[in-house]
Amino acid sequence: MLKIIGSILIIIASTFGGFMYAQCFVNRVKELNEIERCIYQLQNEIVYTHTPLPEALVNVAVKSKEPIADIFNRSSHKLKSNRYDNVYEAFKEAFRENSNLNLKEEDINLMLDLSKSLGESDITGQINIFSLTIENLKKIIAQAEITMKKNVKMYRYLGFGIGAMIVIMLI
Repeated sequence: MLKIIGSILIIIASTFGGFMYAQCFVNRVKELNEIERCIYQLQNEIVYTHTPLPEALVNVAVKSKEPIADIFNRSSHKLKSNRYDNVYEAFKEAFRENSNLNLKEEDINLMLDLSKSLGESDITGQINIFSLTIENLKKIIAQAEITMKKNVKMYRYLGFGIGAMIVIMLI
C-alpha cells in the first residue's frame, strides 16, 4: 500500500514539475505581448500627449498587468527620486530587482535599448525608435510563440514520463 501511495506521489510531483516548467514558456509569451502593448501606450503618452517620462511610465504601469507594471512603476519612481542619471540605469535596476519575470536576456536587452534613447531625441526620432523597437519585439514574440508551441507539450509529457520511469525503477 505504501509503495502505491509513494508511486502516485512521485508521478503527481513530476507531472506538476513538468507543467510548471512548461508554464514558463506560456508566461514569457504573455509578458512579451504585455510589453508590446505597454510600448504602444508609452509611445502615445510621449509622442501625442507630450507627457513627461516619469508620469508616462506611471500611466503605463497603471494600465498594464503584473509583473510588467512593476517594471514601469519602479522605473518611474527611480526617475522621480533622481537617484539615477538616465532612463537606462533606472530600467536596468528595475529589471534587476524584479525576479519573477520569465523573460530571456534578449527580451530585457530590447527594453533596455529602448530606454537608452527615451527622451534623447525629438518627436520624429522617438517615433522611429518606437517603430524599430516594436518591429524587433514582434520578431521576438513570433519566435517565442514557436518555441512555446514546441516545448509546452513536450515538457508536460516529459514530467509524467520521468515520474513513471522513476516509479518503474523503484518497483
